[in-house]
Amino acid sequence: MHIARTTTTVTGLRMLSAFAAIAALGGSTTVLAVAQATPAAPAPANAAQAAPAASSTAASTAKWTGYWTGKVSTAQVTPPGQTPIDMPIYLRVAGTPEAPVVEVTAARANALAKAARSPRIDGRKMTFLLESAGRSALLEGEISEDGNSVTGSFGFVDADGKAIPPTLPWTMRRTDAVTEVASARTYSGTLEVQAQKIPMKIALGEGTHGWCGAVEIAAQGLRNFPIEVVRTADGFDLTMPLGLPALVRLTGDASSNTLNGMFTQGPVTVPISFTAEAGAKLAGSRRPQDPVAPFPYTDREVVIDHIFGHKLAGTFTVPNDKSLAVDGRLPVVVLVTGSGAQDRDESLFGHRPFAVIADALARAGVAVLRYDDRGVGGSTGEHSMCTSYDFATDADMATEWLKKQPEIDPRRIGMVGHSEGAMIAPLVAEWQNKGDEPENPLAFVVLLAAPVEPCAAVLNRQTQMLYDAAGVPKERSKPAVDAHERVMRAILDKRPNAEIRPLVAEMVALQLAAAGQSVPDEATFNATIDAAMDEVAGKWMLTFIRHDPRSSIVVNEVPILAMWGSLDTQIDPNSNSSLITALTLPAGRPATVKVYPGLNHLFQPAKTGSPDEYGTIETTFDPTALADMVAWVVDTARKVPLPQIPEATRPGIRIGGAATDENTPAPAVQRPVEPNSQRLLTPAGAAPTGSPK
Repeated sequence: MHIARTTTTVTGLRMLSAFAAIAALGGSTTVLAVAQATPAAPAPANAAQAAPAASSTAASTAKWTGYWTGKVSTAQVTPPGQTPIDMPIYLRVAGTPEAPVVEVTAARANALAKAARSPRIDGRKMTFLLESAGRSALLEGEISEDGNSVTGSFGFVDADGKAIPPTLPWTMRRTDAVTEVASARTYSGTLEVQAQKIPMKIALGEGTHGWCGAVEIAAQGLRNFPIEVVRTADGFDLTMPLGLPALVRLTGDASSNTLNGMFTQGPVTVPISFTAEAGAKLAGSRRPQDPVAPFPYTDREVVIDHIFGHKLAGTFTVPNDKSLAVDGRLPVVVLVTGSGAQDRDESLFGHRPFAVIADALARAGVAVLRYDDRGVGGSTGEHSMCTSYDFATDADMATEWLKKQPEIDPRRIGMVGHSEGAMIAPLVAEWQNKGDEPENPLAFVVLLAAPVEPCAAVLNRQTQMLYDAAGVPKERSKPAVDAHERVMRAILDKRPNAEIRPLVAEMVALQLAAAGQSVPDEATFNATIDAAMDEVAGKWMLTFIRHDPRSSIVVNEVPILAMWGSLDTQIDPNSNSSLITALTLPAGRPATVKVYPGLNHLFQPAKTGSPDEYGTIETTFDPTALADMVAWVVDTARKVPLPQIPEATRPGIRIGGAATDENTPAPAVQRPVEPNSQRLLTPAGAAPTGSPK
């Protein structure tokens, strides 16, 4: 969702990535290494065949209904002398005999209340698929006679549903949800590590099946996350089964108003205190705008084969409302995520903005396709080796797939992109509208928080805006911002790493000073510089810094809706909104531009716009902005396709590719796919022709 993918402010390129470890809130020290949830991903072809045919009865489903806690053990495959790394799992089982529902929380699988795929209950046996990072695991379990425990197995399966050794033991026991325990109490406290302060709440209660609990860290989007609770002689031991497990040992009894103890996670051990809050409850695991049944549309799990060899797994939403259909075929939009390893719902901090957008569009009669990024959820491929241009080919292929669907009008395919995705959408529109007679090119685009300026300038502005939002005085932040600009200039000039490294070291030192921190010891400082160099010299970052979005927008010829929030601290709304207006006038297709007061980069109502607020805000996407976007898409879908602008009359403008040098030609990024022949123009894994190296 965001442009720069590091979460460490010390590098000066901070934009919280979609699946950022919930740590590094203002420094480089990981405190709570909680992986964010990946959305539900489609089952591999034939994978459901690995599960037994459903013959559930109401009685058998009822036997499973409730909450379960346990783990997958890796002991049998752990080499001698090494400590097994088990995977804690928490389940909620509900639903009907015909349609059981299994929600999985397993931090090591990037799952937070994630819907399992193909759940089956057959008497005492249950199976389901858990998918993450492009892999699928089949869990098969059998409930005990007394209904209080489960034993079974966990194993990966291939695309045909065949088992991939080894198979690991999986065990669970019945537990309670602390939110359903009437006598449960909620406590609040603040974890303090170095300069970081992280407010959190815990709920503890004794249910039918023993003590249970959950934790909430609002600023990090962690809500009602189940924890293990052990009642000790003088208090409680709480285990938070995060990516890096945390142990909290507290003294006090169930009636105590204060619980004191120690918090330990990895090498960090610090004191912590919790105080009871009368009548307080933890927030639910779902946000208020999360779509709720009944749904006036059908969701289909789909897999798109990319000509580069990887697969894109997604959700294809087809509305029941056919009022926008022409000859029985509907308009459709593709949703394109921003930077970082994003799932199809663009999930972060407990929010699922793309699920909310898809629901709103489908209720208005527009079909929607959203997909997991490469290497995320059910999609295969290597995310870390890709650039924005590679991700643009994914969006391009998604539209080509849609053109072949019988429900879809191939003349009325649009694209909605957010942040980096809003940079990709105009590029795909440029590719597909090339020439005077393209075949069913992209018909319209919606740009949410789009970077329009040269991307190095975007990052420079972002650095200053984040300091401003954090309340850092200009006299302290300006030296760090200036140092950041020098690093960007060096990268644009393609100077060697040996010359860039001293500039990065200077930038890091000045950022530490701006944050009121001293330079650490030499070994720690050098390690920080190494990490920062890895970031700025990475393939994605280099390509992004050298990209100029203006080159695609200035030749645009499809309708554009461009939206920003006035409190966006990651993409400056003022400079980018005025620029897109100027750029789209020459082609005769001026953009519709809207800047919404008080909204942040995620289009949430905010106070400062700082990324630290994202998880604390209940609204996922401002209803007014959402309604405006849906109305524009519906109106535009009735008008497109518009006549092509003859090639000879299009603007012959090529704008400079550098942040401060208007004379440098922008790179011409060619479409790597010929839509008719589907011939591969560049080898798998290579950058599209003409992209910067």
